[in-house]
Amino acid sequence: MNYRHAFHAGNHADVLKHAVLLFCLEALLRKPTPFAVLDTHAGRGLYDLQGDEAMRSPEWQAGIGKLMDWTDAPPLIARLVETVRGLNHEGGLRLYPGSPTLIAEALRPDDLLMACELHPEEYVALRRTLPRAANVQLHARDGWEALSALLPPKQKRGLVLIDPPYEEPDELVRSAREIGQALKRFGHGTILWWRPLKNASILDSADSEVNAQMLATGARETLRADLWLTPPTPDGKLTGSSMFVINPPYGLDTALRAVLPALAARLGAGASGWRLS
Repeated sequence: MNYRHAFHAGNHADVLKHAVLLFCLEALLRKPTPFAVLDTHAGRGLYDLQGDEAMRSPEWQAGIGKLMDWTDAPPLIARLVETVRGLNHEGGLRLYPGSPTLIAEALRPDDLLMACELHPEEYVALRRTLPRAANVQLHARDGWEALSALLPPKQKRGLVLIDPPYEEPDELVRSAREIGQALKRFGHGTILWWRPLKNASILDSADSEVNAQMLATGARETLRADLWLTPPTPDGKLTGSSMFVINPPYGLDTALRAVLPALAARLGAGASGWRLS
């Protein structure tokens, strides 16, 4: 595994993924009973946007960088912007949170984060980033294997975030297959599945496979949100991404419908667009 998310931190895909993640975490927090979150491919947890990796490929400038001064941003984005500002105490924009940081900061004492990272250097960085706490568990293990080993959580409710590096050509197909197995163990949980938006037919096929597997589990509903800055092409740069949500919390569809058109317009140009289904 050679993938380093630091080259892409804070880009348009992170904006979509993390805005949805924060909404789902807030939904879980509305109930007093504890919850668990499994982050299968956690990364290092915190990214320096002025560091060598980010500056070599400053994708954040076309992502979170365009949102920090959005004074009338829709709530879904305003929540993310407020969180990022909270990390940059001296103003400006240097630090950007990865998903495990966002999750860890949302936890109550009885809630639980299980964060998996297989890459040795990224795992060491993750250990430095996250607090040493009883309800924050770090696993230097394969995220796919963790879906079987760590589900269902004893908390009985929660969410799973699946965001693999997609280094292997069959990783989208494998994701769909592994999600089907996870649903057998945790069919009532919320599953957030991030995917690159490049080939619409392959993505639709993967969605169909997951939908078919849902019939045998407790999962009831799905929501797909796509955002692109320019029309996606199979062999081109990553200009769009897709979030597939199983068992979405109440109100997420309404929040996304309010934010996606404005977000596409702010991040992209005339060729940008969105889809919600």
